[in-house]
Amino acid sequence: MNNNISNSSQSKSKEDEEVTIDFSPEEAPSSSLWTPSGNFLKDFIHFSGPGWLVSIAYVDPGNYQADIQAGATTRYNLLFTLFWTSLLSIYVQVLCVRLALYGKLNLAEAQAKYSAKTNAWLRYFEWFIAEFSTIITDLPGIVGFAIAARFFFDVPYIVGLLFSLLTTMVFLSTLNSGFKILEGIICIFVGIMSIAIFTEMATVQPSGSDIMRGWMLGFLEVKQDDIFSIAGIIGAVVMPHNLYLHSGDLKSRSFAIKQSPDVIDKAAFYCSIEPIAPILISFFINLAVVAVAAETVYGSDDASKVGLTDFCNYFQSLPNGCFLWAVALLAAGQSGAITTTYTGQYVMDGFLNLQIPLALRAIITRLVAITPSILVCLLVPDKLNELVNVVNALLGFLLPFAFTPLVKYNCEERVMGKGNASKGFEKALLYMFALLVWAINAVTLSIPGGGFFGEVVPNMEMSISKALLIALQMFLQIGYAWWNFKTLFENLDKTDDVEEMDASSQELVPMGREQGELT
Repeated sequence: MNNNISNSSQSKSKEDEEVTIDFSPEEAPSSSLWTPSGNFLKDFIHFSGPGWLVSIAYVDPGNYQADIQAGATTRYNLLFTLFWTSLLSIYVQVLCVRLALYGKLNLAEAQAKYSAKTNAWLRYFEWFIAEFSTIITDLPGIVGFAIAARFFFDVPYIVGLLFSLLTTMVFLSTLNSGFKILEGIICIFVGIMSIAIFTEMATVQPSGSDIMRGWMLGFLEVKQDDIFSIAGIIGAVVMPHNLYLHSGDLKSRSFAIKQSPDVIDKAAFYCSIEPIAPILISFFINLAVVAVAAETVYGSDDASKVGLTDFCNYFQSLPNGCFLWAVALLAAGQSGAITTTYTGQYVMDGFLNLQIPLALRAIITRLVAITPSILVCLLVPDKLNELVNVVNALLGFLLPFAFTPLVKYNCEERVMGKGNASKGFEKALLYMFALLVWAINAVTLSIPGGGFFGEVVPNMEMSISKALLIALQMFLQIGYAWWNFKTLFENLDKTDDVEEMDASSQELVPMGREQGELT
């Protein structure tokens, strides 16, 4: 099944068009199938797009919050986490490329086809986790928009939260004029903020030796209280929804690949190296945020509470720093809303074979994500920064539900085709990464300093409430371990009628893209 992202009706005027996703199969003429031109730059540009799309998630408000907290509470000690998770995210995107090009599936389709084929409850469970991960990814963007609205219009946070629903519809409507236009506007806004952050970084003059020490040897200084921040960085950088977005977008790109193993290998090469530049650029942007927080916030009385809402107050060189900060939060929040909307479509269609209009999808996503934000604004309005911290850590906890299956499928010839699955050392390395991500999050769930049960249970007097929390914690830990080990080590369902996919006999034919389609 080839995905085709297009306008729902080409016969309507642009004013009446509604952006939808059409997943109907269609064949491309053989003359249009891509083959290497022999010009590296030309071929590389041909495959450019998905890497920049997924990189939006690396400079969203959730990442800024994780960076601020890392610098404000540990100075540079957690830079090693930011660096290694950025490298891991590059590898993860390579796995998405392989699954899409060799397996001919996006991640949601693969989970529905293999892991959850014979268990309806498992399919709905994995779908729910994927949907939940996608929706809460939108929450930091909503908070960022509310902060921007408060700065621009001096309105309460709750008004900005509600207003974000309307602006999302406006941004989605611009897709009828071409997604590249919207993408360009967002890049300009985020670029302005990046320049501002680098300017501020140059002003505070961080110690290069301190940065390198935290970058390379920061793990030697990690304390138990840093576990929550580490989990937040992992969740903010290697976001679960990006695995569904990248693999889904690659299936619906406007290129077609000739049915030749050599051609598919070359396409996989270009698609694999394409995300490297945007991810590395995002790493240095995040490093700059950490540096500014480390030099201006670290050591202050409220360092652990500083975040998106008040970080710009610490800028030293930019008289309009808070204005630029608000612009960046606005741009990042809106761009994130659009990518999560498309991700939700890939997830829903892949697991349930169900499609809904993008506008409805965006409304549902925003309404669900707005709810906890409104509750926080009404009950504890000064806790928005802490809310984003919890979301980042929760995304880290949910990451294995996307990452572990991705690893499993990349190591299975039944999915990838003969000669395309990861074997030997690479398979062992991938399994180690999957188990490491699970272990870090399992520890975070229970250890004091992890931000979850470990913060509450040890300080409680023995009571029914404490017993229930301990029982819930054990249930979650056992279920978490069972699902991860089952996914990694259990053989794929042998009853499903799946032919082995040989790359030499497969042809990837994504559909052509009209104006208003996803890049």
